[in-house]
Amino acid sequence: MTVIRGWLMPDFPDLTLDDLAGILDCVSADCGHETRARVAMGIKHEFGEDGFSAWSSWYRNAPKWTESELNSIWKSCKGSGAKGTVTIGSVINLAKEKGWTRERRELSAAEKRQMKKDQEARRLKRQAELEADQARLLAMQQQVQAATMRLLAEYTKPRGKSDYLARKQVSAFGVHFITRPVVLSIDDQLQRCDLWAGDDIKRFFDSLPNPRPDHHSFMMLKPGTFIVPLADIDGVIWSFQSISPSGTKLFPKYARKSECMHCIGSLEDAEVIALAEGYSTSASCFMATEWALVMTVDVGNMAKVARLLRARYPNAKLVLAGDDDPKPDGKNPGRTQAEAVGAELGVVVAFPRVPSQKVAA
Repeated sequence: MTVIRGWLMPDFPDLTLDDLAGILDCVSADCGHETRARVAMGIKHEFGEDGFSAWSSWYRNAPKWTESELNSIWKSCKGSGAKGTVTIGSVINLAKEKGWTRERRELSAAEKRQMKKDQEARRLKRQAELEADQARLLAMQQQVQAATMRLLAEYTKPRGKSDYLARKQVSAFGVHFITRPVVLSIDDQLQRCDLWAGDDIKRFFDSLPNPRPDHHSFMMLKPGTFIVPLADIDGVIWSFQSISPSGTKLFPKYARKSECMHCIGSLEDAEVIALAEGYSTSASCFMATEWALVMTVDVGNMAKVARLLRARYPNAKLVLAGDDDPKPDGKNPGRTQAEAVGAELGVVVAFPRVPSQKVAA
């Protein structure tokens, strides 16, 4: 039995890039966005950038596909050895369910030696790609951090009006209001993050290539929008979430979210610290309970933040204020995931309904 980066391959120890086309022929591209993304993850984890050609050719058989979505999915795949990483095994299992088989053959000693050399070369190349991706990510996170600090200092104020806050009937706690139009542009090829205001906004758009290259993105921020700063456990601001008057929530590309939070109220000496995903839920819970509240953006990050808070404030009781939003199909992913996180960490989970009701522990 051969083990290749965590996946047992007793039947296909000599799997190569040339096998991908046949494997993908047995997987329908009309399988849904999530499955197409998992196929990309598995291929990229095994073959790195060398697998893009086969995957993109297969992806183009999907209904209503777009080039931007194709490139976005591939770029978002960050294969690693972490728990839960999707590997080529997942792709092969999909193909085998549809009848894919591969003729088995005996390899000569020379072929086996060459196969091992090829696999090791592929592993080293993929490792170099991952290290380059990580270095670029860290560099861009620092660029976004610098732009965030400048945005807060020069283009926002701590008081203002928001139609979104008025509709949600919550107050502004530690957020900043945009004072004049500003564009935040991000170019990961040049590793730059810039702010454009006034007459420079027109100059920015006039110089923007058409079509816009994948390495270039931007956010347009206008008065009426407010900014929720996101900081790490030590209070260092890294990025932000913008919330428009209509409730559209955006993050800058490359913004650090993992283990970042927005705190409402003091965490020091707090008897109870509650965690919620979004700003309005966090603000509502704070107004109803006067507990210290921590906005974690999403339930996945909630688990990471909860671990940090437990270590930093061991005497505080943690409460997860989960989202309870049933979908038309009867599923309730927010509640399901919050309950799973609560069970994993052994903490209380509550589901607030309206701002006038206190969250029952």
